Amino acid sequence: MAGLKGFKSGVNSFFKAIPFIFENKLWWSFLIPLVLNIILFISGYSLTEYFADLISTKIDSLISISSDSKFMQAIPGFLTGFAKIIMHIAYFFLFAFFSGYIILIFLSPLFAWLSEKTDNILNGDDYPFEFGQFIKDIWRGILIALRNMFFEIGVTILILVASLIPTIGQIISPFTIIFYFIISSYFYGFSYMDYTCERKRFSVSESIQIIRKYRGLAIANGALFSFSLMIPFCGVLLAGFTAIISTVGATIAMNDLPEIKERKIIKKNNSLKTSNPTYTK
Repeated sequence: MAGLKGFKSGVNSFFKAIPFIFENKLWWSFLIPLVLNIILFISGYSLTEYFADLISTKIDSLISISSDSKFMQAIPGFLTGFAKIIMHIAYFFLFAFFSGYIILIFLSPLFAWLSEKTDNILNGDDYPFEFGQFIKDIWRGILIALRNMFFEIGVTILILVASLIPTIGQIISPFTIIFYFIISSYFYGFSYMDYTCERKRFSVSESIQIIRKYRGLAIANGALFSFSLMIPFCGVLLAGFTAIISTVGATIAMNDLPEIKERKIIKKNNSLKTSNPTYTK
């Protein structure tokens, strides 16, 4: 299952997650990303309108054309309208590009809980609620999402720069979209898999080693989420639903990994400890 061999397991676990969610009455979790997307879209659109109006007012104050020509009088209106269009297009692309990580960051508490609940249903493992630990789980999920986002941006920039270099660009240009899709899928899948690693008390560096080893699983799990983001118009909305499935699917698949099975969690004084606290690559 190591390496790219885990790809099949990632796909299978994703589709296993769908009936699992409904059979265990977790379907209500789909409502949360729906509400979040509506709030984010309305807030972002309103904010864009606000700044567009500010720019329009600034243009009107800077350009004062006194002329009987209807064409000249129409210039300020044309410029303000053009500015609004550019603002809305920029917002749409920024929202589309960063929406995956926006979902990961804002829904981190839900994903952490869903992963733990899935583990509890599969194995009967009961993790006592600790508010401090829950905050740490959320914070780690946010930091992992931000880390992956900056890594993805960096790699994407390198690919784009390389595609502009003569000869090299001609070779890789046809594969640029494929490279980007694989990279984004890996980093998205990384985030969903890390919830299990964190719950088993693996450090971030240990989690990175494990997920790199099972990168095929990460790519498969994140690919379906990444693909949903690419669907025009409704992609961001669908991605919120896919994120729920990816979280549960990643947890199901991770439970079959030997590193996760061997990681014994013991209760001591109502807290969780690991009997084998280190992971060897």
